[in-house]
Amino acid sequence: MKNLILFSLLLMVACSPPGTAEPSEFPLAKGTTWVYTYQAYEPAPSDPTQTIEATYQLTERIIETETASPYFVAHVKKDYQLIKADPGWTDDIASNQPGESWYIVKDHKLFESRAPFDVNNIDTDAFLLAYEFPLTLSKSWCWPQLDLKDPNHKEITSCEFAGKRMVTNQGHYQTPAGTFDHCYELTDYSNGGNVIHWFCQGVGIVFMKFDHAGTRFGFEQTLMSYRKEKP
Repeated sequence: MKNLILFSLLLMVACSPPGTAEPSEFPLAKGTTWVYTYQAYEPAPSDPTQTIEATYQLTERIIETETASPYFVAHVKKDYQLIKADPGWTDDIASNQPGESWYIVKDHKLFESRAPFDVNNIDTDAFLLAYEFPLTLSKSWCWPQLDLKDPNHKEITSCEFAGKRMVTNQGHYQTPAGTFDHCYELTDYSNGGNVIHWFCQGVGIVFMKFDHAGTRFGFEQTLMSYRKEKP
């Protein structure tokens, strides 16, 4: 009887459709929560050569997951709460930043959508290709899949600079939430300034930074704590 039960379990695993579970590299079970300090800066209204700053608490939480074979979908809710700001700060981060996003997993690729979509008719070409696992040093890919500025939305097959996401460093990474192993620095190249973030396996995004190449504005996002739920 034990052998029969074991065989049945193995058969269920073998027959499960690929790409329908959360990736081991990125915990996406419902309830998983990340809390960040989000520090933004912008030109001072009275003197554009100077900057003013504001600090927010950013909470990201997986509020729902579902399987739409062969995809696994995780819905992320984002909440910005202002902690403090310099006099003259007017930028409403909570209104300017998306309040939700979705991760879509298929096999070794993890896509991101910042707008709702039909889970019964998923087209990953319209999403951002956030990660292509496994991450290795110098690995790169085109982050946007389609050229949205082109009326025909042609697929982007080459991105020597703008639109390229590249693994530019690897190692340990320390944050107030702890020190993590198997971490990778990723750089998003663009004409307006590069976005740099650190991703740690089994945790997710632990740090992100952007400095605009022209006007003096940008942000830093640092992981303060996280709670990982079981799938």
